[in-house]
Parts: sequence; structure tokens; C-alpha cells
Amino acid sequence: MHPTQQGAEPPGDELELVARARKGEQEAFEQLLNRYQARITRLVFSILKDLMDTEEVVQDVFLTAFEKLDQFRGDSRFSTWVHRIAVNAALMRKRRGRTGVEVPLEELMPAFDDRGHIAVSVADWTEQADDPVLRQEARAVIQEAVAGLDDKYQTVFLLRDVEGLSTEETASALGLGVPAVKSRLHRARLFLRRELSRYFEKAEN
Repeated sequence: MHPTQQGAEPPGDELELVARARKGEQEAFEQLLNRYQARITRLVFSILKDLMDTEEVVQDVFLTAFEKLDQFRGDSRFSTWVHRIAVNAALMRKRRGRTGVEVPLEELMPAFDDRGHIAVSVADWTEQADDPVLRQEARAVIQEAVAGLDDKYQTVFLLRDVEGLSTEETASALGLGVPAVKSRLHRARLFLRRELSRYFEKAEN
């Protein structure tokens, strides 16, 4: 996972650039674009898995951000606001292009007992992940598993664990409450952990 990148841009500097961009300073908006373009591109590609679609969506994201800059009120970070635009745009493109049948996450999740505890054992695979070969293969397993997550779980996982946004920023970007983000992230992590457990169990045999 990528380490959190929050805090790399001071909020005061960010707000100053937004203010200048609102006044029509193209250089200020280009600085904002350069600051977040790589992160937004990575996020969109994580959702779409297609380079051409990603390039088109990222262009649309920053065009939308420029056109709607007056709607940014500053009650969240500019980066959070742009992430929200990017997630919505990527999901819209993904849903338009989706042809396969998506299996609901609930059918793949571990069973839970009446107290909310996992009713099936989940193998501890963390020590096995020290093997470089297994680690590389495990990364592919994770990528495939993430791609199989329902959108509402996948986007929370990507924003929180891959992009390093805080729980509050993830909630703001997705228009959710903090409890909902925590719940979805927990379910996504459990699912991914179980998929890895299956892989390592097979690798031992």
C-alpha cells in the first residue's frame, strides 16, 4: 500500500492557489493540476483498469474542477473535493462500460455469527508474505480481488488504504458518514484477507 501522502501540501498554500485560480490565474490552476494529477490518475486507473479510459476521465475531472471551481467552498480540502469528482466520474464510466455479471460481495464474505464475529477461521498469512515471490504473487491476488469488490467497497478501500486519505476525508469524498466508511472498509479488508488466506493455503500444498 502507498503510505499516506496527506500533509504534503499545506492547506493555506492550497487555499491561496484556489483563490488565485478563481480569479482566472491559469498558472495557479496548473499548479493545482500538477499537484494532484498523478494521484487522480492512479485512483481512476485503479477503478477502470484501462489506460485510454483513464486518460479521458482524468481530463474530464480537471475540466469539471475548473468549471465548478466557484462551487468549492473550502469546508473540505481541495484534494478531497477533486477526489470526489474523480470517483464519481470513474464510476460513471465503469458502469457504462460494464458487460459482465458482478457477484455481490455478500456472497463472498465470511459468515458471521449472532454476535457479529467471524464464524470461519481466517489463516494468518502475514509471516508467509516475507517471501519475495509470494509477495509479488500476492499483490496480483489482491489486485484481482479488489477488482471483484462491489463499487461501494472498492472505492472506500482505494481511497483509504491505497491513496492514504483519512477516514474523514474518505467520507467527505464519497458523501458518506464516518461509520459507513469504517464498516465498508472493514468488510473490504476481511474479504481481501480471506482471498489472501486461500492463496497462501494453496501455496503451501
